[in-house]
Amino acid sequence: MSDLTLVLEFERGRWHAAGDGVDVAHSELRGLEALIEARLAGEAPVDVHLEFDMASLPRWLHQYHGHYCNYTLRVRRSVRA
Repeated sequence: MSDLTLVLEFERGRWHAAGDGVDVAHSELRGLEALIEARLAGEAPVDVHLEFDMASLPRWLHQYHGHYCNYTLRVRRSVRA
């Protein structure tokens, strides 16, 4: 299993994840995760370490900073029936 690190930023109403050859954006975090999983499906299994760039968060999101914790997204091989 390999590991990647992506930095999460929020700009113009969209979450953006970039690093290690990945560059995707979506309006919701779950949608962003789905894009990351689709992008890395051929390289699975892989652990993707997602790190929030707190400096990029708009001022109005600062009140929620306690909810934005770095986390690991585990991308697994899809099982075909």
